[in-house]
Amino acid sequence: MEGDWQSVIDYYREHFKKIDSPVTPSKDTVIHLAVQFKTEQPLKALLEILKERYLPEAFLKKGNEFGNTALHEATIHGNYEAVRILVERCPDLITISNQFGETPLFTAAGFADTEIVELLITSKPEKCVHDKCRILSIHRKRMVDNLSILSAAIIGQKFETALLLLELDESLASLKDRNQISTLQLLAEMPAAFESEFPMGMFERLIYYRLPVPHPCEVKLKVKSKVESCRRARKEVGDLESGQGRNSGDLGSDSERNQRGGLLNYLKVLKGIGHK
Repeated sequence: MEGDWQSVIDYYREHFKKIDSPVTPSKDTVIHLAVQFKTEQPLKALLEILKERYLPEAFLKKGNEFGNTALHEATIHGNYEAVRILVERCPDLITISNQFGETPLFTAAGFADTEIVELLITSKPEKCVHDKCRILSIHRKRMVDNLSILSAAIIGQKFETALLLLELDESLASLKDRNQISTLQLLAEMPAAFESEFPMGMFERLIYYRLPVPHPCEVKLKVKSKVESCRRARKEVGDLESGQGRNSGDLGSDSERNQRGGLLNYLKVLKGIGHK
């Protein structure tokens, strides 16, 4: 495969004007194809061609037949390094929706490992969350059926990702799809989550064995720190322009929830709070 990719890279170095041309029936470009492989080298080499030829970043935002950018495809195929490279090169990719109304963060929640979701949120928090870590509206639901990002994680059986999202934004638990199905109802209607053939699955470990899941708390602290830094920087610029002194405020720290709590119990607690 390395030899094949080298031939492709050599071709586009010579014919760089064709690098944004579709190469598959589904209108994928060579960048879309490059992220489908676990190695980062093809993508890095192609991006270097773009840099050498001063091609605009708009090319990286080009979607295929389904509106998926290369970042969408990288999350779907679980290519961590490709996600990292693309976000560094063009942060705006995080907020681009495909034809279904899914951003790369949304697709990552349903398809990718939790580490990729964490990478997207912590690397560019201003593209993912508000000042108080509430997930931005563009990521919360997809357009076609109002499915929430939390429900997408549950359907994809990405329960650790679901916990991470809940730790960042409790309000996600109350979202419903166009059929008024909540995440709690969705969990209850998933036979696979309770079948005995999955005795040691993530779901059962969370619900029944209540093992510790350290990532969400760590991620929230990291995201809050980065968001606060960005907020302070923006405020300092505004104060300097207006001639006012610095007057920053802290977001405040939330009390830590018990990380040994299961996902279903967690959602029940949130539901109970919402009815009070």
